Amino acid sequence: MTRLCATVLLVSLVGPILAANCSIKPVYVDIHKRVVNGTSAFPYGSFIGVGNPFQNQSIWPSLRRNETSFASSEFCSNSNLTDCMGSTGGNVQYNLSTSFKEDAHYSSKDSKDIATRSVKGTDDVHLYTHWFLTDAAFQTLAHDAPVEFANAGDADPGIVGMGSSSTILERLLQLKLIAAKTYSLYIGTGMERAGGVVNGSNTFGGYDAGRFKNPVHTYNMDLANPDYLPVTVTDITIDDPSSPGMKNKSIMDNGDPFEARITTDRYPMLFPSSITKNFANMLSAKSSNYIDKSLRLDKPFNGTMTIHIGDFKITLPPSIVSNATNISPVQENDDDNYDGPFYLSTAFLTQVYLMLDFESSQFHLAEAYQKNNYVIPTTFCPGTIPIPHNYSSGSVFLKQGLIGAVVGGVIGGSAILTALTIWFMFWRRNKYDKDQEKRWAAEDAAASSGFDDKKDIEMETLTPRSKERFWGAGQATPQKVYKLPCDDHEGDGWENADTHYGGRGINRGDDI
Repeated sequence: MTRLCATVLLVSLVGPILAANCSIKPVYVDIHKRVVNGTSAFPYGSFIGVGNPFQNQSIWPSLRRNETSFASSEFCSNSNLTDCMGSTGGNVQYNLSTSFKEDAHYSSKDSKDIATRSVKGTDDVHLYTHWFLTDAAFQTLAHDAPVEFANAGDADPGIVGMGSSSTILERLLQLKLIAAKTYSLYIGTGMERAGGVVNGSNTFGGYDAGRFKNPVHTYNMDLANPDYLPVTVTDITIDDPSSPGMKNKSIMDNGDPFEARITTDRYPMLFPSSITKNFANMLSAKSSNYIDKSLRLDKPFNGTMTIHIGDFKITLPPSIVSNATNISPVQENDDDNYDGPFYLSTAFLTQVYLMLDFESSQFHLAEAYQKNNYVIPTTFCPGTIPIPHNYSSGSVFLKQGLIGAVVGGVIGGSAILTALTIWFMFWRRNKYDKDQEKRWAAEDAAASSGFDDKKDIEMETLTPRSKERFWGAGQATPQKVYKLPCDDHEGDGWENADTHYGGRGINRGDDI
């Protein structure tokens, strides 16, 4: 019987590996602040566009929801959402899209609607990647992907759904744009609530090997629950070296572990009432007027909080434990009868790299690098354990010199290669500037003629599905796209002002 069970387990793990084409590279999509279509806000989110002409948005990755949805241009007129125009990640005039196909009979994969009134169907979804400050963005185009445009409601509809039945992940797999139903997330700290400057990333069908550290910890998914990522919290400790009574002090004084679910659908963490009260007493925290019910500290706190999940320990730095206005990452909970669910939320994920393997029903957690020099997208084959990049290996030039992405290979440190690289970058930049001037002239002509003529603009809309440059990032021939006259990003200080797709800022984009 034992041998039979072992055989069944082995087959269940090997099956997805054999079915996957692990030679397909992943799709890497930035999470950062950017100019978006339809609003003057500068929202933090995933760099994703929709429709033809494309309308670029900055939408939030939800681990609970499965559908990808957008606010329509009329949504905020029919919503009580706080700061609606600044909260939705942009908005879309879906009636302008020539590729949108409405489906009144579409059955949502989500049990709860994101909007009280919406239009559903399929449209082209543009997933953008940006490697170098001087380059245009890459595009991976998911044709006929399921989308929803919210026309009314009070919840934020700007969502890329990464739930256990994610429709965008399924569509990418159908189109053979990714190897398997795998996905990885670093949420970053650039959102207003966290107040940091580190950008995040989505990696569809893969993971960013440059973003996390060993060891990698593996857990089982609970796919019967929409919050399908359970972990057992064994301790929570507060540490303030300047206070003798607060050195590695546990706020779980009864010692009983509790189950928590990992989510991006809330910022503050939700703990059992006894633990919340201990946190409040230790740090002099009280109720706040925040809509998410985060506790506010009476005074700044320069210590840390460490979440223990068995052997996996993640430390939240002082900037997360108490932000500039003394708001904590812990939600108020004085209900002794409330027994769950409890949550490790976005605040927790600011320090964690999350890797999801839906085909093996497993997920992996590792400590995230807050600053790393390279983006290293790596195919995440199902049933395997992600392996982080070893920064101690490789040449000095690799570890310190290359701006942008390292997608494979090792660049030698010889003086000749270094000189050739520098010369080539200057030559390419000069060529790009000349080409860009031509594109701007064409775009200005199109904008002045109005949108109705739908004049094609040749822009370098690139995809990582073709030949490679010598440093690994994919390049393709330009394809025709449309540009909305209002979708002008030249004033975007966080992005590459030389392109209309934006960018990741200085160097890798983590330090603004």
